[in-house]
Amino acid sequence: MMQLRGAIIFLIFACGLDAAAAETTNNNDPEIRKVIEDYCTSVSDLAAERRSARQTSALKELESEVGERLNILDERTRELGDLLRKRDELRNLAQKELVEIYAGMDAEAAAAQMGKLDIRLASSLLRQLKPRQASSILNVMKPELAAQMVRMIAVDAADLKVAQ
Repeated sequence: MMQLRGAIIFLIFACGLDAAAAETTNNNDPEIRKVIEDYCTSVSDLAAERRSARQTSALKELESEVGERLNILDERTRELGDLLRKRDELRNLAQKELVEIYAGMDAEAAAAQMGKLDIRLASSLLRQLKPRQASSILNVMKPELAAQMVRMIAVDAADLKVAQ
């Protein structure tokens, strides 16, 4: 019994030893070896179960965290979509109003104003005007500027045909 008691104390250390180190111990008794092996096996299984439980718990926490972040990302994506729609609506409204303003202007004043705008914006405005109004404005513009705008309108029209 005394020998068994010493073996139990010893087995705590024996589980960490490799086979060669275990052979050098003074416990060559088969009964003691069996107790040590049984203990090491049971401790090993228990440790593996606990390790598995910790890993499972950690994975569940990470899954929850990822789910929360995905929800936040979805919400922000919806908010961004709403903001982009509002921006496009405002841009279209502003452009429509701008076309109406230029449509009501005298051709010479409209040509002078358009000459100071970005060429893409000016050509876009001309394209949205009625053909008679656009031609009146182009007629009083400097020939070089009018040619650039006509080229821009033609390129935009060609791009639209290719896209369709």
